[in-house]
Amino acid sequence: MSRNNRLTGGTALVTGAGSGIGEASALHLAADGWNVVAADVDDAALKALREREPRIGIEHCDVQDAEAVDQLAKAVGPVDRLVHAAAVSRLGSALGQPREEFDAIWRINFLGTVQIVRAVVPGMIERGRGEVVLYSSLGGWVPARKLSAYASSKAAVNAFVDVLDQECRGSGVTIRCVCPSQVDTPQFRRISAEDPAATAHRTGMPVSAVVDEVERSLGRKGLYVFPGTTAKATILIKRHLPRTFGKILEHETR
Repeated sequence: MSRNNRLTGGTALVTGAGSGIGEASALHLAADGWNVVAADVDDAALKALREREPRIGIEHCDVQDAEAVDQLAKAVGPVDRLVHAAAVSRLGSALGQPREEFDAIWRINFLGTVQIVRAVVPGMIERGRGEVVLYSSLGGWVPARKLSAYASSKAAVNAFVDVLDQECRGSGVTIRCVCPSQVDTPQFRRISAEDPAATAHRTGMPVSAVVDEVERSLGRKGLYVFPGTTAKATILIKRHLPRTFGKILEHETR
């Protein structure tokens, strides 16, 4: 989809809209005139979002529940843009994180992505148009200590989206997999306060910068979006200078 025929309005479904990137995405799309439906498990956060922007519709949905996701898709109807930002992260070692916690992260981050895509994207393909923005993470490319569950779930998202993009080519559906580094969200601030090394002792970039980069990406080609200079530089260094990158990662995550 070129810049000239990209979508500029319609119905947008945003998951994880109670806070962070999802909230910012919902507000941005509503301001641009989209008919926005915001979904989250946090009913109080959804209510607060609608109070900020009464044009936004709200729906309770737990993305790890396949039946709930299917019901959400039916309630919303045809979707022109899907923004899937629902995700969770908990610190824990590769060998010591409780299995139930590890499994929950995978159910929400990976299976949640699979379920919302399967519920929404077939309708887009049938109509021959649509935009799909799926949030992964730089952590899926650069795993760090205490983030094995989160990083591995996001790496799985990357692989799933890569195949999805191949299978949707020529359908009229545009796919974007967004992989930001640290973003200033409530979840990032919680993890950073718990263990600054887990976030490389860095501050998060503004959510608005991520949303703006995604909007720009929809006007050009390319599956992956790496918002911010840190994410772009990290990918390049890891690819071309792996030994140097390993030393940098070792230093910044201690």
